[in-house]
Amino acid sequence: MNNFPFDLNELPKPAYLVGGWVRDRLLGRQSKYLDIDFVLPERAVAIASAIAKRYKAGFVVLDAERQIARVVFKNATADFAQQMGSSIREDLERRDFCMNAIAVSVGEDFQSEFAATGILSPSLLLDPLDGASDLAQKQVRMVAPENLLDDPLRILRAYRQAAQLGFEIEALTQKTLTKFSHAPFHGISQIAAERVRTELSYLLSLDEGKRWLVTAIDDGILEAWLPANCLEFNRFARIDEAIALLIETFPSLEAYFANVLASDRTAKIITKLAALTNSATGMEPLGFSRNEQRWLVGILRYLPKFLELLPSATPKQQYQLFQATLEIFPALCAVAIAHGTSDESDFEAILAWLRQWCDPQDAIAHPAILVTGSDLMTELALSPSPKIGELLETVRLAQAEGLVKDRSEAIAYAKKILLGDMNPS
Repeated sequence: MNNFPFDLNELPKPAYLVGGWVRDRLLGRQSKYLDIDFVLPERAVAIASAIAKRYKAGFVVLDAERQIARVVFKNATADFAQQMGSSIREDLERRDFCMNAIAVSVGEDFQSEFAATGILSPSLLLDPLDGASDLAQKQVRMVAPENLLDDPLRILRAYRQAAQLGFEIEALTQKTLTKFSHAPFHGISQIAAERVRTELSYLLSLDEGKRWLVTAIDDGILEAWLPANCLEFNRFARIDEAIALLIETFPSLEAYFANVLASDRTAKIITKLAALTNSATGMEPLGFSRNEQRWLVGILRYLPKFLELLPSATPKQQYQLFQATLEIFPALCAVAIAHGTSDESDFEAILAWLRQWCDPQDAIAHPAILVTGSDLMTELALSPSPKIGELLETVRLAQAEGLVKDRSEAIAYAKKILLGDMNPS
């Protein structure tokens, strides 16, 4: 029925659909991947396990104490939670925001009507907190202040859901969020880093995320994780435009910025984070992966040098920067543009550098390997030592400057260096 991954008649009565699926259906939002939440009166984990076995789906217990389990189908995820309190109303009253506190009983009326129309009519809704009205008004409104403290991540989630849905945060709710962000032992600082990192990444990935992330920072929500003295708001304000400009100029970079660096976090997300912060080490508590941290460190370390070299870098300086940044270079260019350059010539220079990087045949950005360490040891009768690596780098610098163009010239150049006939520049 409307692509549910299992027969809803297998659920006990009463059983309820709640949360994001109901909200998104009422908003006319649909996804190819189905993400659904059920509230059951009892035995939620056991019922989820039985459904998983019957349909040969994945199964995991998310919270044994609260009786929450997840079943993962090919094109859907279904979470099953045991009802909190003595009624579905009590359960809904413990949720975060009113728009997420709407339930639908999956009885015969729902199955027949929804199967026929695919629409949730008002008669099907259990909406004691008037969440449907909030959806109509496009606002995020808390259920109750104490619910936010039950899980302080809800404080940050308000901003993410506003960005995700294109909503505003209701005034009293935003005032309460700001107040609770600093609540001792209950604020965002007490939340596990990976949960904060996930919400932050969501915000960085959303079209409206930049606005709401800045609002959350202004409200003091993220002070424990993103200290104000480590942030570059002007640069962050321009980073989306900078990335879009680079993709428009070099279409191949669309795939580059969409490339996943870790988990589901893309190069674009980490580039935007690098634009936001001036301290890679300041991001370490958030627990980004080693690869993501390498990108952050590389962008922020070489940004000043890159800006300094514009627009009059020598081939040697270009080669050294290309080698230092490697695959990070386009992200560095985006942050450099967002940072701001002194004049139009600097901007054109960035595009010229990037044009070289995008050309796999460019002799400076991607020099061909003319000789190897083994070649030098064989041709020059050298023994293995750190000197070989130094000599190779000297040859590559000469190659970047156009002083050597093939294998024989490279070996001859190395020989002259060894004999002291010339000093490498």
